[in-house]
Amino acid sequence: MPIKRLNILRQRDHWYAEWWGSVFLIAVGVYALLMPNSEILHRSLVDGFLTFFPVDIWELLFIGIGLFQFCMLFTESMWGRGIAAFFASSLLIWGFLNIFLFGQWHFSLVAWGVFSSINLYALSRILTGLEKCNEPL
Repeated sequence: MPIKRLNILRQRDHWYAEWWGSVFLIAVGVYALLMPNSEILHRSLVDGFLTFFPVDIWELLFIGIGLFQFCMLFTESMWGRGIAAFFASSLLIWGFLNIFLFGQWHFSLVAWGVFSSINLYALSRILTGLEKCNEPL
């Protein structure tokens, strides 16, 4: 029984990675909304090339795209998951580059990079068709 569960988890590890990516986006947006003067996120969202939107818009974008990706995971729609992974990876790459170039190498840079690569990997699996069929173990 445990081996069967491990095989199921291994086949769906990308799904769980996308789930954690959506949770990260939602958590960042909610944390930024609840802690507006937080040194961890505030400078990351207002410095550099992210200044053309107010901070509240960025926070709502994070929450909205995170919720969209979260919902698309449960519909099992390849189009929906692909679009959600595209928007999530775009937003996270943009945030990663903003922190990298203007954020004085803030420690959250690693998390932004990891979750953007997770979403890019999910997007590549969907676009190449690997997501449609379960890969053999």
